Amino acid sequence: MDGLISANQLPLPAPILPVTVTIGGKDVPASDIIYAGEAPSIVSGVIQIDAKIPDGVGPGPVPVVIKIGGVPSQANVTVSVR
Repeated sequence: MDGLISANQLPLPAPILPVTVTIGGKDVPASDIIYAGEAPSIVSGVIQIDAKIPDGVGPGPVPVVIKIGGVPSQANVTVSVR
């Protein structure tokens, strides 16, 4: 429900459509997307994505694009890599 804190009951809800991640212009292999699902103990509906940063990306701020079902996340999101 809207505004409620998500329960920590497993399994947590996860996207039905495919999740892809691009970091620094490099696609993250599906095997390196460690988790994609509801963020525990946060307001219901917040999605957490855990992905490994591909080799050769960085240093500095690099763009991150997450797509769920082909729909991209907002523009101008970065992660700092050193």
